[in-house]
Amino acid sequence: MKRLSFVVAFLGALLACPVSAAAYDLTLSDALKRSLKNNPDLQQYEYQRQAAEVLTLQAQFSPNPRVGLEVENLAGSGRNSGLDNAEMTLSFSQVIELGRKRQKRIDASTAEEKVKQAEFEYQRISVLAQTTQRFYQVLKLQELIYLSKQQINRTESLLKTARERANAGAVPDSEVTRIQLRRERQLANSKELDGKSAQARAKLSAMWAEEPDFDQVLGSFHFPLNFPTQSDALNAVNKAPEYLRLLDSERLLKAQAKALEADSTANLTLGIGVRYSNQFDDTGLIVQASMPLQLQDPNLGRIKQRRLLHQSNLQQQKLVRTQLRSLALALVSSLKTHENYLHRVKSSLLPLAQQLVAQTEQGYVRGTHSLLQVLDAQSELAQLEYQRISREHAIYSDLIQLERMTGQAFLGEQQ
Repeated sequence: MKRLSFVVAFLGALLACPVSAAAYDLTLSDALKRSLKNNPDLQQYEYQRQAAEVLTLQAQFSPNPRVGLEVENLAGSGRNSGLDNAEMTLSFSQVIELGRKRQKRIDASTAEEKVKQAEFEYQRISVLAQTTQRFYQVLKLQELIYLSKQQINRTESLLKTARERANAGAVPDSEVTRIQLRRERQLANSKELDGKSAQARAKLSAMWAEEPDFDQVLGSFHFPLNFPTQSDALNAVNKAPEYLRLLDSERLLKAQAKALEADSTANLTLGIGVRYSNQFDDTGLIVQASMPLQLQDPNLGRIKQRRLLHQSNLQQQKLVRTQLRSLALALVSSLKTHENYLHRVKSSLLPLAQQLVAQTEQGYVRGTHSLLQVLDAQSELAQLEYQRISREHAIYSDLIQLERMTGQAFLGEQQ
């Protein structure tokens, strides 16, 4: 599965960026690298993954042999008083694990290690997706700031024309005041966008637990794109990280249940030793063998618990898979809706709005169009420009969410 799809998916978009950049411009590639290296959540999972590896190593160890020393007929009464009749036994014993306990224990620990690794990969994909979302949120605000400056420039130009006409007595001074009011609103909106941009940059740099050290991000919303079909999205659900995590958890529960069943089998203890009799000054060899009587299963409750958790896991797999399929279809539908509207905005609405602005501004200079007509045309153009950026951002946002959900590189395959 393409776990790092987000890096590949968006690097191609950077090729369309200007060659010259400010000293502190941040690229998507840099943001992703910094998040992978310093994100607090990933650091936490890395320690957990290493801890699971150590437990797998621990599971490979067998019980250690035991050495024992036994002294009999010591310091008693009668003929057993003193040390004359004492007998000493030195023995070595080893527990022999039956029921393939060691292998089952290793299998369970290995399955747990895989679960931790899957959780780490899932968290890594989430961090990459969240970083990418925040990066393009900053980019969206940068483009809105640029559009805001364009709108202010148009208003300044219109204000200059209105002052000339007011000085000539062609229009009342109230028209100049009206345009000045619009300009002040646009300046206030521009300041607000600057504040939102600073906030978005701070949220982006928080992904690697640092304060912002860049002025802006370097990138673009690259179009056209080939969107995944419903069939592509549904097939990708079968490899969704959240679904695969449940499969790994299912294997872990099975392995733990088998390990508990194996642990219920009694172990055999074998021993060998030497006995020395002080009374006869003789030595003898001793062989020992013992096994506990398993009158009841000591792991019966834990085994039943694992089986119940396994049934719950299977039910959750069905629900999660159904939920992911529904979400995938919803995202594909949303992408199609955004694509259709964006195409209409770019192909017809924006050109018409730009033409309308040009015609009304020229008509205002000639005196054939009123100020309200010019302002209305400019507002229409500003609204459509905002919708274009919002739809482009929405398409990228949906694609990032789809990649985060499925772990598949839909963007990377076409760039």
